[in-house]
Amino acid sequence: AQIGQTGVTVAPRLYIGAGVSGAVHHRGGMQSAGTIVAVNSDPEAPIFEIADFGIVGDLFTVLPQTIAEIRARKG
Repeated sequence: AQIGQTGVTVAPRLYIGAGVSGAVHHRGGMQSAGTIVAVNSDPEAPIFEIADFGIVGDLFTVLPQTIAEIRARKG
């Protein structure tokens, strides 16, 4: 589903925006999330303005590493 003005509004406890620039029409649909984590290769991406945690990097590198670490910690 598309999030934002042309889609749905979401307010999860955790929102992970991977590769999302954070354009105004998108931000309007998710900025009420409890914790916002942004992954984007552009350090100037607008999503970082509202993110609680920001990771500058390629999502295809960052996300597999993150998933592997979570799995390792879960046992």
